[in-house]
Amino acid sequence: MNETHPSLERIVDYLHGELPPAEDAAIHAHLAACPECDGKRSDELAITEALRAYASATERDLPPGLATKIRSTAVQTQTGTWQRFFEGLRPIVMVPAAAVVALAIYIGYNSWHRAAAPTPIQAAYYVNNHAAMAASAPFGDAAPPITLTSDDATR
Repeated sequence: MNETHPSLERIVDYLHGELPPAEDAAIHAHLAACPECDGKRSDELAITEALRAYASATERDLPPGLATKIRSTAVQTQTGTWQRFFEGLRPIVMVPAAAVVALAIYIGYNSWHRAAAPTPIQAAYYVNNHAAMAASAPFGDAAPPITLTSDDATR
């Protein structure tokens, strides 16, 4: 809308109901007060009505069988869930996915089947323990025999 009168495009938009409510109300009030703009609205309304009348007079039905053919083609082109799934398995997707799976298997296998590290023996503990036991009764008959044992009962 310019200073005083709405543009012709705004009047056409008003006729087709494409304006926001505030602008629609402003143009409605202006058309009620301005005979010049109301004349433009009447001209545009006459053109719109003439075009609608011509369109409905020349309207033709679809050729017989065309609607059926369109429906059958639409049904054939609909893809199922499995078809969409297999379409996603294209090389552009599968090659990186296969590389990731192979890497995961390699890392998982190596970490799972890695040789177990030997249990460290704390020799200083055993020597100190033996020395303490020997210091309490070094040559006594009642002293239990000293044997070094492993933490693991299966050894």
